[in-house]
Amino acid sequence: MAGALSVDAGAAVVACFGEVLLRFSPPGGTALRDARELAVHVGGAEANVAVALSNLGLATRMISTLPESDLGTLAMKALRAERVDCSRLARGPGRMGSYFLTPAAGPQAGSVLYDREGSAFALTRNYDESALDGATHLHLSGISLAVSEAAAQATIAMARAARARGMTVSVDANYRASLWQRAGRDARPAIADLVEQADLFFGNHRDAALLLDRDFDGEGSARRRLAAQALFDRFTNLSAIASTARHVEPDGSHTIVARVDGRETFAEAAPRVLTNIVDRIGTGDAFAAGVLSGWLAAPADLPEAAERGVTLAQLKHYAEGDFTRTSAAEVAAAMQGAADVAR
Repeated sequence: MAGALSVDAGAAVVACFGEVLLRFSPPGGTALRDARELAVHVGGAEANVAVALSNLGLATRMISTLPESDLGTLAMKALRAERVDCSRLARGPGRMGSYFLTPAAGPQAGSVLYDREGSAFALTRNYDESALDGATHLHLSGISLAVSEAAAQATIAMARAARARGMTVSVDANYRASLWQRAGRDARPAIADLVEQADLFFGNHRDAALLLDRDFDGEGSARRRLAAQALFDRFTNLSAIASTARHVEPDGSHTIVARVDGRETFAEAAPRVLTNIVDRIGTGDAFAAGVLSGWLAAPADLPEAAERGVTLAQLKHYAEGDFTRTSAAEVAAAMQGAADVAR
């Protein structure tokens, strides 16, 4: 593991394509059915990655469609405040996509209620390929494929356009059963079509089982390696696969294991044990951003990418809201084990 986090912010321009969302959530420990007040946060998987990378010092751009409403303006202002390029954020008819969160409390899992039908992003089918001008990498999520048929077509088109331009592409599976059930479409071929455009895939053995229509036996690292090798065999374009495994203990503590697999080797970061968690939402996106920051700087350094990913995910558990605003210096300090007050 490298001793310091070093990202050349001028070396990469990361475009993120997907739906920007509003999150409404009651105070921790309160169920939606009992809520008397709701906090509002701007988020969405791809936007979370854009914000995290921006705070790490990379140039990022958000490509999406927001409604022509005050809620759309709220979301745009939040992204601009994080220094995300919003010049290719279109405005259009439709509503603001959102979700309602019952936060996790100790060993009790949280729950999400999506409200995304008829959103401006869901209604937009065509995006100008010029939105990718100047970008070197495109990050996408399988969530967009489930939002609507129009969004699915736009996502695939954007991925193919990026590859045609010689950009690298990352895809996070982000399988959401409730969205796919509502969509009434088969997730497997849609996500597989997107992964065929990717260089870097974020997905675990469950995502591999979905994509390959097979189960993976064994436990722990061996099963994750077997799943990764099966994905490499199926998707010849992939050069790396990043994944996490989470174990929740009865006392409410979490243990997270993260790894990055290459075709010939893999790297697994030391497990992180987390207690007194503040907010789990966005931790997977933080992991993706951390891995991306390492992989884009040094694609062959899998240990560094894995450590950056799990460290940023670990830190996100203690930040409220969907965004992680951790700086590169803070990630470097955490990777070195710094936990005392800096004076």
